[in-house]
Amino acid sequence: MATCPRLSTGEAFLSTLLRHIDCQAQTIGADGYQALADPGSPFALALTGLLTIFVALFGLRMMLGQTPTVRDGVMAVVKIGVVLTIAANWPAYRTVVYDLVVQGPAQLSSTLGRAAGLPSGDGDLVNRLQSADTAIIRLINYGTGRDDLAVLPSANPNEPAQRTPIADNPALGWARVFFLSSTIAAFAAVRLTAGVLLALAPLFAGLLLFDMARGLFIGWLRALVFALLASVATTMVLGVQLALLEPWLAQVIQLRQSNALAAAAPIELLVICLAFALALFGSLGILLRLAFTVHVPAGRSEMKEAPAPTPARPEPQPNLVPPERTAPEHAAPRAQAVASALMAAQRRDRANSPPMSTGALAAATGRSPGGGFNTGDDFAIPTTGQALRRTRPRKSVSAVLRDRRS
Repeated sequence: MATCPRLSTGEAFLSTLLRHIDCQAQTIGADGYQALADPGSPFALALTGLLTIFVALFGLRMMLGQTPTVRDGVMAVVKIGVVLTIAANWPAYRTVVYDLVVQGPAQLSSTLGRAAGLPSGDGDLVNRLQSADTAIIRLINYGTGRDDLAVLPSANPNEPAQRTPIADNPALGWARVFFLSSTIAAFAAVRLTAGVLLALAPLFAGLLLFDMARGLFIGWLRALVFALLASVATTMVLGVQLALLEPWLAQVIQLRQSNALAAAAPIELLVICLAFALALFGSLGILLRLAFTVHVPAGRSEMKEAPAPTPARPEPQPNLVPPERTAPEHAAPRAQAVASALMAAQRRDRANSPPMSTGALAAATGRSPGGGFNTGDDFAIPTTGQALRRTRPRKSVSAVLRDRRS
């Protein structure tokens, strides 16, 4: 177990506290992982049980008729390999995950910091933060130089005397409180969260095997990504704050050493510390939303039930002739069929009716035997007009025969 530096008071308070937090985070991540991944620990036994259940369920689905594809087999082997690498292999896990989360932010911040002229690396950052805190303490001890003045003399005699809305000592005290609180809170939240997540890797690795619990594993990965990005953002924001604060503190302290009045220094220092505290936590909130907004699609099993054999049925042949061409060809046979049906019905009526003499037919129709229309064509349409208007009551053939018999 690593021995972390003890916390000091006074001018080394901030540096010893930050180094202690960083040491505790690394110790939690490394020693906690090894404790959970130990072969005799309950979590190792639970992981073995999860692997057994995963293999048993895979075989049970095959027994129930679900055919695994090549992709299913490869993904199952990959899952088992990833779980064993994360949960039971400390050298591989340290190279792939632990060093990336712990050492990666420092290297990335160092590259960006050197390019922008900001503090590069955690050691340089901690030392410069401690120097800034020491300068704030010196400024508090010097004061602004107006302890014995009720009001400030005005540079222009026509303007009223300048007054301060906040007392110097409370403003300087609150400025240091905001500076220390924002720095320590952001640093501790990022580093300790990363350490706890790294220690719980064996627990979350087993959840990758099952679809219903895979969301927890993806959430663990997202939290690690947030810890990495948040560590970089914290280093960069604090570096910008130091780049602004260090020359300002040096200027104000130089004024006080020359017994010059620095009346605006307390309010300015309070505003700088409060603004960067809000900016620091705002950047962490943005990165948190970014890490948990990216959607990672969950894989779905491609095992499908083997289809039952079905008897082959002849497939209907598609009609290759367009409807516009077939319609005119069917119109003529349909009309011919209707005409044939009418002719057959007329022949049946003639066969069932009794024979009629020429005189009876002439009396029934009102036409003389010699003046009848052409009987050769059954469908001939007689002429119409006044010449064929009926001049006597209509009598049926049966009525004419009945009258003759009587």
